[in-house]
This record gives sequence, C-alpha cells and structure tokens, in this order.
Amino acid sequence: MLFPNLANASGTGTTTMTLIVQSGSGTLSISTPVSINLGTAYAPSTVLVDIGTVIVSDTRGGGLGWTTSAIATALTPASGPTIAASAIGYKSGIITTVGSATLVETDQTNLTGQVTVVTASLPTGTYSATWTPSVSVVIPTGLAAGTYTGSITHSVA
Repeated sequence: MLFPNLANASGTGTTTMTLIVQSGSGTLSISTPVSINLGTAYAPSTVLVDIGTVIVSDTRGGGLGWTTSAIATALTPASGPTIAASAIGYKSGIITTVGSATLVETDQTNLTGQVTVVTASLPTGTYSATWTPSVSVVIPTGLAAGTYTGSITHSVA
C-alpha cells in the first residue's frame, strides 16, 4: 500500500525544512491622530476627551523594548492668557497588543516636558501596541472667550 503524503516509501526519508529568519533590521514607528476637537467648556472647569488611537509598531525583532513619550504645548487664544501645558493630563487607557510584550502605562498630570506614557519590555519577535488615550485640560478662571489651540506630540524610542 502506498502512502501519498510520505516523503519516501523506502527505509529512510528526507524532509526539506524552510525557516525565514529576520535580521532585526525592521523599524519602530508610531501613528497618532492628526487633530482632535476638545469641545466647548466654561471657565473654571475640566474637560476630558479621548484623542483617538495611537499605534506603535515594532518590527525590529531581537527582544528590544521601547518607551513612548508625550509633550504638549500651551493652548493659546488669538490674544490673552493661555492654558499652560501643566494643566494638561494624559491617560493611556487600555493597551491592546498583537504579539507578545509587557506593556505598562504611566498616567501623567502635567505635559510641560516630555514624559513617559507607555513602555514595552520583554518583547518576543515583532509586535504592535494600540491605545486610545484621554486628555484632560483644567481650564482656569479668568480666561477670555475664544478658540484655544495647541498640540500634543508623541514620540517612541
């Protein structure tokens, strides 16, 4: 009787194996929302808004971790006092991964300087992490009515 799935029907058999090994020369990248509307609020108050999805993709391999940081500018009107970056907070929320890594969020209450918001360690192979952070803005008393604009910059290294 012949067995069609066997490599060789004699006393020995050879099976060819193929393995693709990546050199770890991939990339580490981040994708962030282009813009958000924080809504309308009265002073004094606090607004809390989800800013959209942040994605970090790591195709470097080799067990390398990373740190994602955030920094904000002040929210400025056409004229008058600003809302300082120290009044802007950041909370990563739930982090979803594809692949394997240990991810830790660090909530922040002041985005004046570049601060850590998510770290990855102990990765296996290539992976990605996705989260939808919320931003809080404490609006002080005495601000002029108007449109205030600023930005949040994410970086990963």
